[in-house]
Amino acid sequence: MAKKIKRRKHHDIKEDKFVTNALLFYEFIQNHWKKFAVGAVALIVIIIVIVAMTSRSGKINILALKQFDKALALYEDKQLDTAETEFSAVLQEYGSSKYSGLSYLYLGKINIEKSEPDVEMAEMYFNKAKFRVHDILLKETAWLGLAECTRLSEGDDAYYESLKRFVRKFPDSYNVSSIAFKIAEHYFSADEYDKAKEYYSLIVKKFKNSSDFYKSKQQLEYIEQIEQDK
Repeated sequence: MAKKIKRRKHHDIKEDKFVTNALLFYEFIQNHWKKFAVGAVALIVIIIVIVAMTSRSGKINILALKQFDKALALYEDKQLDTAETEFSAVLQEYGSSKYSGLSYLYLGKINIEKSEPDVEMAEMYFNKAKFRVHDILLKETAWLGLAECTRLSEGDDAYYESLKRFVRKFPDSYNVSSIAFKIAEHYFSADEYDKAKEYYSLIVKKFKNSSDFYKSKQQLEYIEQIEQDK
């Protein structure tokens, strides 16, 4: 009589595979346990360092905020010299904090607003602020501060050229409408109608909700009438 072959059930095969894999994993761990231990220790150290750095960064920002608020209160109270000292302290003590960029910005404003402006210092601070702040509106403020430095050091013509560069740099900025209007009015008053027309047209085409829209439209009509009368 032929010997009956015993067929193994599917779940028995699964169980054997599980046991085999478990034994292989156990053997692997035995052979490499030192590497696992070193890796685990390294991971724990990294986590501790990250937590410590995050905690320290948070603490620094809290202290920097207190110092910054103190400086800002002095600035708003028009105590410019004392405010300058306090903003400088933010940079000296908390130079890595997120308030350093804002401190550079205010130091630039202070040096322009002094009874005897220090344009060179203001320009240095605005340039630093331009790269340290991340908010687009603050970047624009730094650029406009630099334009004001140009006005004080080089005169109105250079100032309006700086404003034109601002318009090219930030074409979608909320500030473009008012700045373009300022440029247009400057050229209009100088009878440079072609240049004025360019910026009035920009406002009419792109900033229909601007407070300068209707005035720009009127000025364009006036320029067109002048051109027709020539």
